[in-house]
Amino acid sequence: MKAGQVQQFPVAAHNCFSGSFQQLAVLLGQEVEEPAIMEAGDGYLLRAGLDERSCPELVFGVEAVVLSGLTALGFEARAVAIRPDGWREQLRDLLAEHAGVVVWVNSAHLDYSVVYSSHPGFMHAVLILELSADLRRIKVFDSLVDDRNRYSCVVWMTDSALEGAVLDRLRSKSLDHMGRFHTLVAAHAHPADSTHIAAAGLLRQAKAFRGNSCYRNAVHEYRLLCGEALAGPADTAKLAARRLFDHVNVLYVLPSLRLLERSLRRAEVPDYVADLCRSLMDEWRVLGLQSLKFAATSSSSIASRIDERFERLSTATTHLWDVLLMETESGK
Repeated sequence: MKAGQVQQFPVAAHNCFSGSFQQLAVLLGQEVEEPAIMEAGDGYLLRAGLDERSCPELVFGVEAVVLSGLTALGFEARAVAIRPDGWREQLRDLLAEHAGVVVWVNSAHLDYSVVYSSHPGFMHAVLILELSADLRRIKVFDSLVDDRNRYSCVVWMTDSALEGAVLDRLRSKSLDHMGRFHTLVAAHAHPADSTHIAAAGLLRQAKAFRGNSCYRNAVHEYRLLCGEALAGPADTAKLAARRLFDHVNVLYVLPSLRLLERSLRRAEVPDYVADLCRSLMDEWRVLGLQSLKFAATSSSSIASRIDERFERLSTATTHLWDVLLMETESGK
């Protein structure tokens, strides 16, 4: 395969970081479900903050969640700081010892998809599979290219493109993940009862949601941050509205709820709880569409409807977690 030539596959993940490690586990001869990582790492607890462009975001601590989740599942995740002047040789040595290397990148330098080249850079994770003998070409697996039709892919990148992606660092107000190569050592044992593990993880998170205002009030705080941003200068408001759509549909909210729905099935909770989860997803989808309409029109009436829907979303989110707590406690 030549540099830049893309081999596409069905989408492999809902989150690029967990998806990269999920594929790496497969290369180690072990399979781990993405919902299991979220259950074990407390990944369904979202909090409000500001992203790398100072726009409101509703996010979970991606790196901490995935790495702690993998550890709880028996894997050993390792990280090493990237050497800017010797990253090629460093990568070569890591790949000689490990099946692959996961790394956070600046998406603006990923030249194999127009989705990346046509949008401002954001933090994204990929799995490095191979390095050519002359250190000039790098084989990469991307678990989640969020195009109109989502897909995963394998592509050979040039060293100059990967260097920019790895070293051109991005930081959000809540997440600063770039600057390390991550590897994985196979799990020493797999939990035997996935239903029990899933239920225990959901119960632990439901208790944390009730007991920690950071999580319990996250949607309300996100509502306030978005309301302030949408009421600001026109350019700022339009950017915030577009980012609202991205955070809901692409990055965190809906992907997290899709995985939560799978965890509910894994935990064998009653079907009506999954119905609540799906209804919540529908409400978020409408909010995403409203944010696009605001970005196109700057309409104050649409801004008001966004705020009203946020209020319903806050109530519905709390209700879902309260019901989940009741059902998982009763099933202990």
